[in-house]
Amino acid sequence: MRYNYSNMPATALPPLASAPVKDASGVTDPFGRRIEYLRVSLTDRCNLRCVYCMPETGVPYEDLDNVLSFEEIERVLRVLAAAGLRKVRLTGGEPLVRKNVPDLAARLVALPGIREVTITTNGILLPRDAQALRDAGVRRVNISADTLRPERFIEIARRPEYARAWEGVEAALRVGFSPIKLNCVVMRGVNDDEILDFARLTIDRPLSVRFLEYMPIGMVTPPQWKARYVSNEEVIETLQTAFPNLSALSDERASTSRNFRIPGAQGTVGVINPISHRFCDGCNRLRLTANGRLVPCLSDNYEYDLMTPLRTGCSDEEILAHVRAAVSHKPVQSDFEGRLYKGGSLRIMAQIGG
Repeated sequence: MRYNYSNMPATALPPLASAPVKDASGVTDPFGRRIEYLRVSLTDRCNLRCVYCMPETGVPYEDLDNVLSFEEIERVLRVLAAAGLRKVRLTGGEPLVRKNVPDLAARLVALPGIREVTITTNGILLPRDAQALRDAGVRRVNISADTLRPERFIEIARRPEYARAWEGVEAALRVGFSPIKLNCVVMRGVNDDEILDFARLTIDRPLSVRFLEYMPIGMVTPPQWKARYVSNEEVIETLQTAFPNLSALSDERASTSRNFRIPGAQGTVGVINPISHRFCDGCNRLRLTANGRLVPCLSDNYEYDLMTPLRTGCSDEEILAHVRAAVSHKPVQSDFEGRLYKGGSLRIMAQIGG
């Protein structure tokens, strides 16, 4: 069964009757890293078909009954916030294809202990939802942007939506999100000739352009991945050649990004290196998929079923115990290449959550 979230009726979100669990010890993985950041996928659906994220024909979507409700998401977040969770990112698929996301965001922003609720989107529906998200308390937004050329957008995203996606960037600027991060997955022979074009966007706009290494997730073979992979050291060399006075920035909050500024620029450029420079030492995150699986590491196929206990009457304390059980499987470091050569990932990116 395929379900169109745009037709989903409004979801009432009454306050939970049970008191939240209080656990000052928090959630810590086997290597002493405290989990303070949860990426929540609201849906596996998307209005694009980007080559690194989803097959052109799409995927068999989860039945609505197999997708976490907003009430279930809020309950998990309430429990984890009492145990030290501080940051939430709403992802997909494309999160905004699900109805009433600003309403959910407002409820999550209001949870005691949650300091920040952010969203990752392709921008297409931001003209509709940007102001509502800002009013809900969302202050930061990440927008996937892999090309500045309309014809190439169709090649990468397989949909003619470049104009609407850029309208989303303009909407984000207009309502005052800060920072606005443009995430560009660099692929050799696809868009690596646009690195400087993206960087120049930061000169007269308060944008944070971030170049991401292409990760072997989903249906990709080792030769296919190797042919497209561009190390972000190469990206930095390209930037420094064009901008010799490029300055490095220190940002304690940027555990995954190395950031730079072009002299006089309003915005910044950054690189995220999951392959060439693993940033696992500071990894404080966990993922929750739309169908209720906890994923401790993006490069590992292990996932933990949280939906079943949620729907079989477990207590808040038991929810926390299940989360700790999942986090106990978090590896010391990522190994995307190792998994690729052992058969690859079980899910595509749209099913895991960006």
